[in-house]
Amino acid sequence: MSDSRTTTTKNNTTNHKTSRQGPGSACEECRRRKLRCDRQPQCQNCVDAGVYCVTNLARPARGPKKGHLKALKGRIATLERCLLEQRDGMLVDPISDDELLDKALSASSPASQSPDPSEEVSENILEDLDQVFFERVQPMVPILQRHRYFSWAREPQQSANRRGLQQAIRTLAAGVSSQLPEVRVALYRTTRHTLESLESDDTLLTAPDFEQVQAWILIAIYEFMQVSYSRGWMSAGRVFRLVQLLRLPEIDASPLSLLDLDLDPDSKWVVAEEKRRTVWMAYIMDCSLNLRHKGSLTLTEQALTRLPMPESEFQCGHPISMGFLAEALAGTDITSPLSSFAKCILLATISGRTLSHRHLSMAELLRGNPLQDVWTRHQWIDTTLTAHLQLSFSLPTAAESSDPMLLFAKMIGQAGVLSLYDILQSTPWEPETVSLLPDYEACALQAARETVVLARNLRHFSCFK
Repeated sequence: MSDSRTTTTKNNTTNHKTSRQGPGSACEECRRRKLRCDRQPQCQNCVDAGVYCVTNLARPARGPKKGHLKALKGRIATLERCLLEQRDGMLVDPISDDELLDKALSASSPASQSPDPSEEVSENILEDLDQVFFERVQPMVPILQRHRYFSWAREPQQSANRRGLQQAIRTLAAGVSSQLPEVRVALYRTTRHTLESLESDDTLLTAPDFEQVQAWILIAIYEFMQVSYSRGWMSAGRVFRLVQLLRLPEIDASPLSLLDLDLDPDSKWVVAEEKRRTVWMAYIMDCSLNLRHKGSLTLTEQALTRLPMPESEFQCGHPISMGFLAEALAGTDITSPLSSFAKCILLATISGRTLSHRHLSMAELLRGNPLQDVWTRHQWIDTTLTAHLQLSFSLPTAAESSDPMLLFAKMIGQAGVLSLYDILQSTPWEPETVSLLPDYEACALQAARETVVLARNLRHFSCFK
């Protein structure tokens, strides 16, 4: 009897003990860092780290996905039927075990259905890839807000555009990670199939599906890094045409242009900012590729799109109204400091002007016109580029070395210097102009040395390791 009372007392004492953690789910930051979360709206760990606390309440159920077991049963049934037919002599031509298995698998898996890599990759790995993207890729491709992505990424029902974007995020994350080579190819093939299937229905192309453009940006970068230059170039062309088709550069043409977003006020500005960043990332990609290719730009600097706000305010949910590119180039926008992303856009624009300068110079030579206008334009671009290079990087070296976008912006500026010198070499100048060429040659040599140093510094960032 005494033992029974003692046991009861212990059980009651155990039941009245307070849990070390509050009810609910741990936030994404505590999950990533494997810390104990206090389950508060803004947990103490996130407060101490100075990051935005995000809790994902829509996690998918564990175990095989719906229909996966049914598909396996269908494959087994098909294989058994083929074996019975072979045993009963119904198959005229004998086939090997490998051919029999291929036949069974192809019978139950139509070629039109894309394999889902999440059926082969564990949920933990896929979640880790999401974290890898925002830690290693987002600093170089700042087109997504972390909080908004995680708010829809685990929804059970996603649109086809968002599903393609999520797959592209994980594909590029696997591409910059050296630990998942076997996952990389499977994710890439599935993502391309998903994105290409979106284009099979023309009605999808007229909808405001900028997530599709974001996905192709990420896939183009992956292909430049992991597949081939030509494949990345073709995917980049898709990006430019989709940007034009969806008229994304007109996002800020009028205050009324944002009213078609059927969203709450807190989400509307985030979507608008992501669209701006998508336009400008495509624009930088266009300028960078054509500086190497010596081609013509598809997207122009006349975009009616505000410059991107600083990254910290964007991620923390503090909207800031930025100016336009023309104002920044003219030096009349003093409302807010330029972000490293915006500085990259400015230098890409000035360097991109060397491309039109090259083509105009060639046309002037073919027509036999005097080269005075060519030389005046050349000096104007050179002066503007030099001034913005000095203005954009009048900050401590430590700040430059910690921001990959600033380093990339400086590389684009140096590419513009080299492009100007290349134009000088291919143009038959007058004797009084030729005497100035050694100075330009010295600047080009310095730009080449600077580019080598910048490229080495970029290699130290995690996204290039």
